[in-house]
Amino acid sequence: MFLTLPTRRLRGARTVLLFLLAAAAMPAAAQSMQCGTFKDASGDTVLRIDSAVDAQRQRAGHAPEPFHLDQAGADITAISLASTGSSTWTLSADGHTLDDGDDHYVRDSEAACRVVPPFAPNSCRADIAGCMGRMVWAGADSWHLWCREGIEAACNRLIEDYRTDARNNWVIDRVMADPSVPSSVAAVCQEDDPAFDAEACRRNDDQERVAAVGTAFSLASQIPDNLPLPDEQLQELAEMCAAHPSERFCMAVADALQTAGQAELAQRVLLLACRSGNAPQACAKATSSE
Repeated sequence: MFLTLPTRRLRGARTVLLFLLAAAAMPAAAQSMQCGTFKDASGDTVLRIDSAVDAQRQRAGHAPEPFHLDQAGADITAISLASTGSSTWTLSADGHTLDDGDDHYVRDSEAACRVVPPFAPNSCRADIAGCMGRMVWAGADSWHLWCREGIEAACNRLIEDYRTDARNNWVIDRVMADPSVPSSVAAVCQEDDPAFDAEACRRNDDQERVAAVGTAFSLASQIPDNLPLPDEQLQELAEMCAAHPSERFCMAVADALQTAGQAELAQRVLLLACRSGNAPQACAKATSSE
């Protein structure tokens, strides 16, 4: 005897079967982000994933390096907020291992992911790739803004920019004080002077410019390693360290304060970085300064 099924049931069974076959043929979905820690084989390096967009890499004896994460399938683009460098981390399908191209990490602990609100429009992290791509040449206004947003690389750029200004001003002051550099406008360049001569003025300007540049180059090797920054900049940098106490930045701020003779504030800045946790070099320097 033949078994017969109604046509409608056959069509329904065929639809279910096709769906199951299609599902079986699909590749396994990549593991979604799971927060917690991963350790390398030596146990000296730990990757800590705090949220879908935040992670830190902690190497023994060093301050943690913050990362911005962007996951696409099994691949996670990790952009360092300290160095601006980018790397790809690969998460296994079971979420148990993670590979960053140089090291292999195994999950050590699990934790609930922190909920991160959307980044503010026009902020660095709202366009992290563009922000990091512009970091080297963005300029003081952008570095100032991004540092206040907690972008460590911008803080480091800002204090180096202030130091560059201090070095440039040191050279300019000495060039202007050099006896070979005229302190007044030559008569041939003064339009209300009978000796005024546009062509002679142009030649005079060229000669003065060459002399000034030569003096500046001769002074370049004499620039002190540490020059005091203006009090306004020092106060601003100390406030930024208090708001975002990354070890490298706060140690640079402490050095600048020490150079300016503000030893007490320099010590407080070091302690801020130390108490933020995982800042061994700042802690060591703060202890030795007491």
